[in-house]
Amino acid sequence: MSTIPDATRAEEAKACSVSPGSVTRLTDTLDVLASGCAGERISLDDLSSTLGEKCFAGLIFLLAAPNMLPLPPGCDIALSVPLAILSAQLVLGVRRPWLPAWIRSREITTERFAKLVERLSPMTRRMEILLSRRLDALTGLAGRRLLGLLCLALAVLLGLPVPLGNAVPAAAISLFALGLLARDGIAVLAGVVATIASGAIVGGLGYAAVEAWGWFVGKVLG
Repeated sequence: MSTIPDATRAEEAKACSVSPGSVTRLTDTLDVLASGCAGERISLDDLSSTLGEKCFAGLIFLLAAPNMLPLPPGCDIALSVPLAILSAQLVLGVRRPWLPAWIRSREITTERFAKLVERLSPMTRRMEILLSRRLDALTGLAGRRLLGLLCLALAVLLGLPVPLGNAVPAAAISLFALGLLARDGIAVLAGVVATIASGAIVGGLGYAAVEAWGWFVGKVLG
């Protein structure tokens, strides 16, 4: 854990923050944090302060997108818990995200965060070029609650020990988050397609596992 005084960390986070109403893209905001303005370590609190009004969808994106990359064992579960909490708040119509203190205070080194941003940025920048405000109904109040429900289900899938089963659910949640950030209903619809694909993949893998177990019982133990 960091030994930097709370007051110092607060000033550093403030120096990183994006002004209210800023049109700065998510990737540009993440680049600011990756530059080290928050110090040698970064917590979820730092991310929330820097993202400003974008913190709800921004945090959901940051908790989901890394699952599209190879991660050490256990990281998927560690990311899925706060993701499920935030998704449930979307369902309830909460405007400002809340996370327990023990989650908000979790930190990673700025160096590791910068490497993550470096890997995600090319993909995210290409997506942001395509994003624009359209089909507002899909990102309005009712739309946000429905997206929260879908994100909650996908967060549960991310926490399951399904081999190679994280990338598509993570992509679906990331598309929902980007859609919310840009009020882009087309991105939301793309996320819905990815959600359907996630269900098909997990269902197929589950069916294969049941069939394999039946074969094992019949041929080996029978």
